[in-house]
Amino acid sequence: MGDAFDTQVAIVGGGPAGAALQIRLARAGVESVLFERAPRVHWRACGVFSSPLTRGRLRDLGVSDGEISRLARPISALEVRTQAGAAVRLEYGTAAGYACGFDRVALDALLLDKARAAGAVKTASVVTSIGLPVRSGAPVRLTVAPTEGVIGSAQQWRARLVVGADGPRSLVARSAGVTTLARLLRKAGLTFHESDPLAEADGRAMVGQFLLGNGWYVGVAPVPDARVNVGIVIPAEQLGAPLNQVIGRTRGLMRDRSGIPISMPSIDEMMVALPLRHRVWRAAGPGFLLVGDAAGFIDPLTGEGLHRALVSAELGADAITRWLRGDAQALDDYDRHLRGRFRTKDIVSWVLQAFLAQPALLDYALRRLASRRPQREVLTLVLTDQLPASRGLDPRFLARLLAP
Repeated sequence: MGDAFDTQVAIVGGGPAGAALQIRLARAGVESVLFERAPRVHWRACGVFSSPLTRGRLRDLGVSDGEISRLARPISALEVRTQAGAAVRLEYGTAAGYACGFDRVALDALLLDKARAAGAVKTASVVTSIGLPVRSGAPVRLTVAPTEGVIGSAQQWRARLVVGADGPRSLVARSAGVTTLARLLRKAGLTFHESDPLAEADGRAMVGQFLLGNGWYVGVAPVPDARVNVGIVIPAEQLGAPLNQVIGRTRGLMRDRSGIPISMPSIDEMMVALPLRHRVWRAAGPGFLLVGDAAGFIDPLTGEGLHRALVSAELGADAITRWLRGDAQALDDYDRHLRGRFRTKDIVSWVLQAFLAQPALLDYALRRLASRRPQREVLTLVLTDQLPASRGLDPRFLARLLAP
């Protein structure tokens, strides 16, 4: 066993939430160490479609406009349709308001590099156990081992606080005993990239697609380097079926601009995420704090995962800084503020899940949305976090949308 090491904050997980938190803590003068199990950034199942607001969040972290233009493909609209033929086009407005389709490998690598420049980042380092304090003022104890295949010995670390930025299967959340088991509507996500012969070569905005079926859906998002990201979400029990049947059903719905079905060759490995839904009953407590997907995730349908990760990192950095300076209420405030920020959006996600489970109702709602511009514009802004999610649940909005 190696020697013991100390830090103020230990961050578990080097994705966007963990890297963004490290950057913000360094700016506040807080010492932190980030542990990432992978030796290098690699493709994994994750969301690539994100809110127009994500650009501003990245600028706040020191990502330049030039870097953003290389990392993200602007998406000017999203075409949504059902198997029954209902269709609607959600427009994202001007260039400043375009949604984003990110190259997640490049984005994650850039943010991790910026985190490394700001503080200590230890890649190929797996946190295998976490001992949270049983009394106030006691340190968090972590055992950190090298990733399998990497030479080295386990180390003991002590920290005043441990942050879980380690996704839906968060070890930090499980160590804190705040996870809840998702028994209903268990979904699996499959994601991969395909080449796109129709991509505009000059980086102009393109159109994404959403294909909605009975309890399943497919998102097709343009990303840099003449590719599209294909994300498929299906009930978990359908993973037992041959995957080529799932992909075949997807490609049968993908069409080029002339309406002719197209088949685009896959250019990387299909990755699977299971389960997608992850709930915690508390996002911070004695000795711990959760950010990103570790703080809870319902479904990628509304596309807020990346933006939510960056928001939670900002709120988390503020709370941690206050707590280290003696504000005993800071962690409780973070838990309350995070829940307050996203509670209504989570309800919107559940409502959309209910529509997916009722194809006739979904088809009806989509046809009404296509013919009612004010309601369409409100929903677009809600889904991209540019309007409070409560606007999408307002009874007056729903009545105008669903009325014959």
